[in-house]
Amino acid sequence: MSIITYRLKNIHLGFHRLEVGGIIKNEVKSLEFIRYIRILIGFLAYMAYAPFFTRKVYKLSGEDREKYIRFHVSKWGRRAFEWAKSEVTIIGSQNIPKNGPYIIVANHRSMLDITLIQGYINPHAGFLAKKELDHFFSVGAFIKALGGELIDRSNPRDAIRAINNLIKRMKTENQVVALFPEGTRSIDGEVHEFKGGSMKVVMKSKVPVVPIAIVGTDKAMPKGTFYIRRANIKVSVLPPIAPESFKDMKTIEFANLLQGMISKEVKKLEGGEGLVKRSQSQSLSS
Repeated sequence: MSIITYRLKNIHLGFHRLEVGGIIKNEVKSLEFIRYIRILIGFLAYMAYAPFFTRKVYKLSGEDREKYIRFHVSKWGRRAFEWAKSEVTIIGSQNIPKNGPYIIVANHRSMLDITLIQGYINPHAGFLAKKELDHFFSVGAFIKALGGELIDRSNPRDAIRAINNLIKRMKTENQVVALFPEGTRSIDGEVHEFKGGSMKVVMKSKVPVVPIAIVGTDKAMPKGTFYIRRANIKVSVLPPIAPESFKDMKTIEFANLLQGMISKEVKKLEGGEGLVKRSQSQSLSS
């Protein structure tokens, strides 16, 4: 009888653990859903506010304009992560230049990479983005108000126009520009080939380049979803590279150098070693 009683107790205990585990899982899912709804409402509220924001930006000038952009954009950028209860760690913040012009070059893992840079690195960074975003709520107008450019990827002339506009703003307005030279989000965590198109902005502008490694945004918002999850996100800001350091380099050489630096830093942030994924055409000879 004692053996039967013992087994029955164990069975009862097992069912109890399953029941408790199920309750905890359901509670976690409920909290995640509540966070999602909160972020969604916040996003829709900001999109509704965006037209008023952009109009105000164009009305202001000088220091007033800069203060207005920095206050509102940095707040939005940070809230996207705070509402999801994500932990964001910035390493090397002392390497962020106080004033523009300069170019941020980063690896690309998620749509949240833009929000991350706006919230924690520079709220007034202009981005190169695909033209389709012009039809997505007020995103297109928002990007333009911050000094960014929308391009038609199928039209090389349009890309040249966008690049020239960015370079002009860097020279006349001290515009800060952020680029993701991979061209698309990485789904395997590797830092892929840096495309020549965006690197032309770097080579022609002749301004300092700030390499940045990003880890964790793909866990917060994976490619193919708009659902923002809680995640640990790390950003490493490497020392700026003066234009004199790469003025005699070919575009492909400097692209490889930046790719290697950022890839190595990504592996450090992840706590492991790994090979840099490069195409044969862009491999640096040792």
